[in-house]
Amino acid sequence: MCNSEIHEPAIGQRPLPTLLALLPLIIVLEAALVLNGSDLSAARVLAHEHIGEAFHFFGLAPQVVLHGTGLAVVVILLVWHGLTGNSWGITIRQPAQLFFEGCIATAPLLAMAAFLGTMRTTSLAAATGPMPLSGIDAVVLAIGAGLSEELLFRMVGIAALHWLFVDLFKWSAVTGTTLAVIATAAAFTMYHDPASLPATATIFIAASGLYLGVLFVMRGFAVAVIAHAGYDVVVLLDQLRA
Repeated sequence: MCNSEIHEPAIGQRPLPTLLALLPLIIVLEAALVLNGSDLSAARVLAHEHIGEAFHFFGLAPQVVLHGTGLAVVVILLVWHGLTGNSWGITIRQPAQLFFEGCIATAPLLAMAAFLGTMRTTSLAAATGPMPLSGIDAVVLAIGAGLSEELLFRMVGIAALHWLFVDLFKWSAVTGTTLAVIATAAAFTMYHDPASLPATATIFIAASGLYLGVLFVMRGFAVAVIAHAGYDVVVLLDQLRA
């Protein structure tokens, strides 16, 4: 194959730019956890607790378990980059582009919530404790939910189902990817306990799961995380003001 036929993966599908785009969010989350520990609302996000349970299963220290989400994202992306054998060289433009794309990708979620009338009642963060009482806590909760929920449902969930459908069952890549996005969106909806939600909120959560799944496949993990966190920042801060 000649060099002209070799295409480098899109920026969103490359682990190093992805990690650098998410690094500000990870630093904010981990710093807040260091200062506030398990009292922080972000520590009670269901997905974050599940990730912590996985760390706890391997007998890791409670302090490591508390920081499970940030550690998991960093380790997965660094290992992925190491396996690709790509250069460690990078320009600031690449992660900046991903961050900007994620911010823009927040707009359809906000528009959909406004259309359904769910913005003041429905965040994408599923936590086991009460909603945050301060703006800082709300921002950190949004970041924690974006990182942990997208890690579980999109990065791990879609990748695992894609392997099952495409590599094991030998279905086409389009079919496998489509089914993986739909299945993880359904799991994302059930994770938010739809029985306790109004019908419009359930519709919004399900549609958001599909949208974030497509965003992950088309634009990458960083864009999906930032869109998810960005939506929750707006909604949670709006709920505090209400």
